[in-house]
Amino acid sequence: MRWRLHLKSYKQRFKLFFLILCLTVFHNEYFVYWYDSMKWPSISCLQLENQQCQRILIVSDPQILGLHEVFGWIAYTDSDWYLQKSFYYALRYINPDVIIFLGDLMDEGSTSTNDEYKFYKTRFSKIFDTSQFQSKIIYLPGDNDIGGEGTDHVTQNKMERFNSNFPSQTENILGNAQFVVVNRIIGDFSLPTVSTIKDKYRIVLSHIPLTFIPGIFSREVITKLKPNAIFSAHDHRIAMATTRQNDSHYFQVDNFTEDSAVIKKQLNDEDCTEVIWPTCSYRMGVEKSGYGFATIGDDGLMEIGVLWIHSRFWTLHIYLIVIAFCLGLFVCLKYLKHFSFKMRKQPSISC
Repeated sequence: MRWRLHLKSYKQRFKLFFLILCLTVFHNEYFVYWYDSMKWPSISCLQLENQQCQRILIVSDPQILGLHEVFGWIAYTDSDWYLQKSFYYALRYINPDVIIFLGDLMDEGSTSTNDEYKFYKTRFSKIFDTSQFQSKIIYLPGDNDIGGEGTDHVTQNKMERFNSNFPSQTENILGNAQFVVVNRIIGDFSLPTVSTIKDKYRIVLSHIPLTFIPGIFSREVITKLKPNAIFSAHDHRIAMATTRQNDSHYFQVDNFTEDSAVIKKQLNDEDCTEVIWPTCSYRMGVEKSGYGFATIGDDGLMEIGVLWIHSRFWTLHIYLIVIAFCLGLFVCLKYLKHFSFKMRKQPSISC
């Protein structure tokens, strides 16, 4: 009889711990992504049905982890899931006309073998699945994709491999915007020849920031391409600068990190606004990660902001806390059961 009671008590404890763990998994792997989306900013362009605007989703520095990561498949599987779930909600929130990948798509893309590269490309396509949308996709190479940082040099083979797996045009004309891709990594200061279209807002795309790093290339971009805005990445953090096109000296920098922050800029021929977008990966050593968005109305009003995502390290800490709590509770219950059993066996003293 006591053995049956003990087994029943053990099953009850197991059910309790299992329920706690299931609730923790549901919270960490599903609920928090939905909760993130509930805090994302209200975008006026998306709410007015009669207003025409270009909807842009920016994916910056995802750097999907490679096979040579310290914790191997555990690390890259966890990171892949984080990127896939967050991108799923961001994609449906913006319903973009254009999706821009601003480079550093892979963490080990430049140094990988061809077989490893195929494996990374398969994972990338699964993580950033856009098959249900008709969005135009623009890919930029980063230094982790084709080299260009330290002793990892850019080569023709690396560039050809990237372009064959992530095909994209230098110039893309979509709606009211003209997107022009420039590459500061390769060290070639020659700029692409683009169409002169007066009724389109010109957006220059670069993996390496331009106006934040003054130089010949930045000056050439400002004076020759005359962009209304520049979208860049690489720094993993959000920042914004406004530059006068007639002197190419940047004079204003803004930061915005609040969940609901939306900054509005009127695009014109006098100023050029550069936005450095944050990484969407939690593995890049920054406190906050997220996906950028921008909308450009026919009147030239540009709304920009970030769809911030929760810290994955925070949810991993929750796992550790819950597991420690369950183990501690198990030990306490076992000790109390043993203590109560000894108390029952002690003979009673009667007067």
